[in-house]
Amino acid sequence: MMAKCFAGSTQVPGESMLSWCFDPEGNVDGDPCNPLKEEPSAERLNVMRFIIKFLWYQHLRHGCCFALMKNDKPVAAAFLVPPNNKEAYKETACFQMWAISKLGLPKEMSSGDSMVRFDAMAKAMGVSHRKLFGKEDLHWYIPIVAVGSEYQGKGYGRELFSFIGSLGDHTKNPMYLETFGPRNQRFYERNGFEVMDKQQVVTKKETLKLHDGSLGMVRPASN
Repeated sequence: MMAKCFAGSTQVPGESMLSWCFDPEGNVDGDPCNPLKEEPSAERLNVMRFIIKFLWYQHLRHGCCFALMKNDKPVAAAFLVPPNNKEAYKETACFQMWAISKLGLPKEMSSGDSMVRFDAMAKAMGVSHRKLFGKEDLHWYIPIVAVGSEYQGKGYGRELFSFIGSLGDHTKNPMYLETFGPRNQRFYERNGFEVMDKQQVVTKKETLKLHDGSLGMVRPASN
C-alpha cells in the first residue's frame, strides 16, 4: 500500500520529492505534485519499495509504526520516532550496511543523477531538522506518512493524524516532519502543523524550484 502510494499513477500523484528525485520530468507539466505521465515503471516501484522497507527496518525498533485499518485492510500508515536525546532518527553506518545487504540498493539510488538528487533531498531535510531542533530538544519525528491511493479523499489521513497528534499532546512534545508542495502543506496545516523552515533542493545540475522547496513543519503540543 505504502509503496504504491509513494510511486503514484496517472490518476494520483505520488510522494512529490521522491518523484522528482527519481525522474524530474516524469510528472505532468514537470511538477512532481501532479500525477505521472505514465503508469509507474517497475524501476520506480522498486525504488519506493526499497525506501519503505528501509524505513520500516530503521524505525520498527522504536515501536511507533502505526496503520489505520478498515475492514481488515490498511488504508493509511505512518512511522514515528518518539522524543529522545540520541538523534535516533539518524541511521548508523552499520544499519545502512545491514539494510542494503538485505534489501539490495536500487541503481537509481547508487549512481547517476538520480542518486545525486536523492542525496540532495536528504541533505535539505537534514538542514531543516537540525535548524529547528537541537539534540536536546525533545520532539516527535514523522519520517513517513502514506494514505493508499485508492483511499485518498475519504478522511483517513485526518483520522490517522488525530491519533498521531494525541501522542504529541500526551507527552507534551512538538512534532516535526518534512514535506513538499501546496497540497501536502494544506493537509498538515489542517492538522495543526506550521511551516517553520524552507530549504531548496539543489545539485550541481538541477534545482527543485517549485513550491518553496522542502518544507520543515512543526506541530506544537496542546496545553
